[in-house]
Amino acid sequence: MTEQMKYIVKELNATIGRNYDLIKFDALNEKQLLQLLVDLLVNFNAGEKLDVNEDESETVSLSLLEMLGSVKYRPPAGVEPTRFRAQLLAGDARTIHHVLHWLLTNKEQVKNTAYLAKYLKLPDIPPDVIRNNTIQDLLDLYQNLIDEFKEVHKRTRILQKENASEIINDIKEMAVERDIVIKRLENVQVNLVDVSDKENLLNVSRALRVHQEKAKELENQYDAQQSQLKIASDQLKRYLNVIHGQSASPQTVNDVMKRLQEEIQLNGYLVKEKLPQESTHLQRELSIMQGIATEQHTTRSDLVAVQDKIAVVNSEMEQLVQRKLAMAGPQEDKLAPFRQQATVIRRNKEASATRAHELAATLKEHEATLADLQSQVKQLLGDTVLRGEELKKYVNSLRTKSTVYKRQRANLSTFKVEAGILARTIHIISTSDPTVEMALVNHKKLKIEDEESIEKQDKPGDLAKKSLHDLSQLLAQTAQKLSQVRQEIHSLSDRIKPVKEEFQTIQQQYEQKKRVYEATSINITSQMEPLKNQVKEFTDLLNSKEDEWKNLRQKITKAETLQEVVMFEMKNSMQSPRKPSKMEALKQKVSDMEQIVKRLEQEQQAISSRQGAVEEQTRLWENTLQLLKCKMRARNEPTTRQGRMHITQHSQMLTLT
Repeated sequence: MTEQMKYIVKELNATIGRNYDLIKFDALNEKQLLQLLVDLLVNFNAGEKLDVNEDESETVSLSLLEMLGSVKYRPPAGVEPTRFRAQLLAGDARTIHHVLHWLLTNKEQVKNTAYLAKYLKLPDIPPDVIRNNTIQDLLDLYQNLIDEFKEVHKRTRILQKENASEIINDIKEMAVERDIVIKRLENVQVNLVDVSDKENLLNVSRALRVHQEKAKELENQYDAQQSQLKIASDQLKRYLNVIHGQSASPQTVNDVMKRLQEEIQLNGYLVKEKLPQESTHLQRELSIMQGIATEQHTTRSDLVAVQDKIAVVNSEMEQLVQRKLAMAGPQEDKLAPFRQQATVIRRNKEASATRAHELAATLKEHEATLADLQSQVKQLLGDTVLRGEELKKYVNSLRTKSTVYKRQRANLSTFKVEAGILARTIHIISTSDPTVEMALVNHKKLKIEDEESIEKQDKPGDLAKKSLHDLSQLLAQTAQKLSQVRQEIHSLSDRIKPVKEEFQTIQQQYEQKKRVYEATSINITSQMEPLKNQVKEFTDLLNSKEDEWKNLRQKITKAETLQEVVMFEMKNSMQSPRKPSKMEALKQKVSDMEQIVKRLEQEQQAISSRQGAVEEQTRLWENTLQLLKCKMRARNEPTTRQGRMHITQHSQMLTLT
């Protein structure tokens, strides 16, 4: 407890700028502790500032509980919520210390939760106001904005974490690249010491770099134009497929004209017949709705009158139909099937028109979704999207390059292992035999001396002293060494160039694929979060529905048992040799229990009345028992004085002499 108090005092002084110690903090009363808790919550932006001494207790309690609810504080597990609220508002020291310790140990979480609670809190609106359509629309809009805020906040948190890690990795990579560039510059400066025409070489290299950049730009332009050409060709194919009725092979001119005429007929029917009928129907419904809106509220009598009118009109219609059928001739009977066929054709025509309209709307929706997906694919993978054989070739090339990269990496790891083993063996040999280390040092010195001797031999003074034969031998040796070194360097450079090129290409491809993978992983994680939340909500809903089903099942079983009892009672009441009913049995049990209770009360009264006599008799028996014990003890003790015992029929007397 003392450690907790120390931690609370230290964090309070650092957070809200107080100057407490353990004695001052322990001396705070209930109001001061509540004011301290309110100040800490206000510092975390969980609510507005309050004064516990001046404001009303109800407002203080409501505001304090609302602040704790906004930071998602939960009472301890073993404490009831009502008791916790009472202790908190009464200023109980232990309760407030627990709340302060939780707030100070979770400062970042509390700040974030308080920040989110400002924008995720729904306003309290009375139920009669919520029924208004405008208020309901505003609430829906507000809920949508809250959902958007949640998504944006999650994305910003993810991007903040990723940006921090990416910046650290970029700084490390830049530091490594800086060291590599410095080493390369030093090597280049060492190699350029003996070069005479540095400026010309630099100018030529600049011009070469400019030409290479221009060539690269031209290649990029060519690739972009090729991609645009491919997109245009795909669009042209798509338009041709649309013109030729979604078929792969183009049709004849007559087929195309026939299909276009059918579309024109369909559109003409929709414009001339279908849409005017729908508009008139909608206008009729609108007029009916306006008439209903302008009329007064209908009563029960109005409804009854309208129903009577409807019944009268229906009866008149039936009479007219019967009269028409009676007056109809045989010619009209012959035309009845044709009328039925015409009505069927008209209905089929209307159904096909509505179906075509729905299919056109779904086609537009699918085209819009396809365009969105294509734009997303372009954002993720670039303008060019490989398909078919090109994708297979690209995958095969990536596989071959990955195998080459793995092989080279394995070779590099084996070389590193061999170098480590050799260094370890040299160290072991040198520690066991120090002469080996001396031999290695001498070997290095001999190499250095040979190089120095070659340099000295190149001097003109030494060359003048030597003979022509010695000089020729020396030149032959140097030429042979130079040719050997050049051959070794040439072979190494030939080996290194393709490896460097492959490494650069593989590195570029790796970076590109890494970016694509990171983008797709971010997209997938952002899409998975709402799905996880939906699954969690559905599982909670399922659990709640299962609990409700269990409760309802228990209620049903209880009701069934009660129903069985009621049915039994009803059957029993209808029978002539009637058995005692449940109510009568229960009344009989109640009367029996009442008689038992009365008998027990009488016994209790008798015992209480006899209690004084029993206690007196018990006391007399205890005194008698004490006298007998004293007599037995006196009889068993040794007789120090002489006396005579007189025993009569009713008493005993001891006379000492």
